[in-house]
Amino acid sequence: MNSSSPSRVSHLCGWLKTHPYTVAGSVTLIVLAFVLCRRHQSEWNQVYLPAAAHLWNGEDMYRPEGGYLYPPFMAWTALPFLSLSPPLARLAWLLVNGICLIAMLRWSWRLTGGGQLEGNTAENKGEHLVALLGGICGLFYLQNCLAHQQTDIVIGAALAGGCLLLVRGRPLLAATSLGLAAACKCTALLWAPYLLWRGRPLAAAWLLIVALGVNLLPDLVSTAPAGRPWLTDYACRFLKPLTHADRYVGEWRSDAVYNQSLAGVGRRWCVTSWTWTPTDCTIQDCEPRTPPHFLRACVYGFQLVLLFGVLWNCGRPFRKIAAEAAPRRQALECGIVLLLMLLLSPMSSKAHFGTLIIPGFCLARAAWTSRSRLLGSVLLGAIFLGIICNKDPLGERLYTLSLWYGVVTWQTLLLLVGCSIALRRGQGVVVDAQLPCPTTVHNRAA
Repeated sequence: MNSSSPSRVSHLCGWLKTHPYTVAGSVTLIVLAFVLCRRHQSEWNQVYLPAAAHLWNGEDMYRPEGGYLYPPFMAWTALPFLSLSPPLARLAWLLVNGICLIAMLRWSWRLTGGGQLEGNTAENKGEHLVALLGGICGLFYLQNCLAHQQTDIVIGAALAGGCLLLVRGRPLLAATSLGLAAACKCTALLWAPYLLWRGRPLAAAWLLIVALGVNLLPDLVSTAPAGRPWLTDYACRFLKPLTHADRYVGEWRSDAVYNQSLAGVGRRWCVTSWTWTPTDCTIQDCEPRTPPHFLRACVYGFQLVLLFGVLWNCGRPFRKIAAEAAPRRQALECGIVLLLMLLLSPMSSKAHFGTLIIPGFCLARAAWTSRSRLLGSVLLGAIFLGIICNKDPLGERLYTLSLWYGVVTWQTLLLLVGCSIALRRGQGVVVDAQLPCPTTVHNRAA
């Protein structure tokens, strides 16, 4: 038995050496579990669980002091956690996030053509470089989501899984996953016109059915105090006011500095200003620089320019991608749609930007395989912006100032430019062996 001990130690050391990502991820999750389980103040405890309790008791889940600003389906999914004690509920939610984080990272890597990174058959050093550079684009936002115990990692896993299913030629299953994501946050509805543009009308319709259908489930528990379906109540309270002509785009029930969508940047630059003091950088309202209708025209005009550029890259409408180019091209297009979700949304906080890891992987692979200096420069610029949008390297004052200037928005725009250039040049990702052959993908498309 003693003679076998050195062998076991040697085997363990060898396994640890060939599985660095598993070791690093496990250590990180254990540390986060210890920190987060002791944290009582979080969006999950203060927003989602109270909304679920109000739903269960037949009360108004959209009361102004509650802070719940999402479709009713998310409150419905939180109902099982009400039966758990607070410490056990936090632990259960952390486990859900941990599982979804692992799934999101793995699916994102496979989607963008990533090979095996661990074990004795791991890929070459170039694969590790692509994983590192592409991962930096989104990992800091995923950490932010974990720290605040938000729901965006769960939604990100649904988006990544839907994208992977789409690339693997399973459009209806992909639409189901993307529809569940859209049921949680409306910006994922952008996948419906994309599927229609790509010649998959059945998948586009099914996505809408899933997104709307699951949001009717809360009405089986209780009805809104106004006597209308919860989804209608949500639309009347939060979506309809966004169309009012006297309202600034990007206006939401959150601090203006945290809204990093194009609408949020426009409103922040138009109606707020910053003041630098020896101890702080404060953001305050100021006299509006432009009227609401002019700002709306500017923001919507810029969004239309982005959409026109993307559609021009995507080619003629209502046609499927050529079979031989479908997997690598569709991965890039998935990354671009995810970027547009963040930019075109009326509200995109930092926690929403964890999905940047998918276009990050796409751009990193395109830059590595093509050895393009232009794509490499765009990628490095996006990485730099992703690093400086954190408190640790900048400090509190510079961090607030960087958010006011929209550093997260600029990073997203850089990734959009990079992925669009790669798509235009035909420098897609190299698809892994687990994907089906192009002929199978073409024949099974809806």
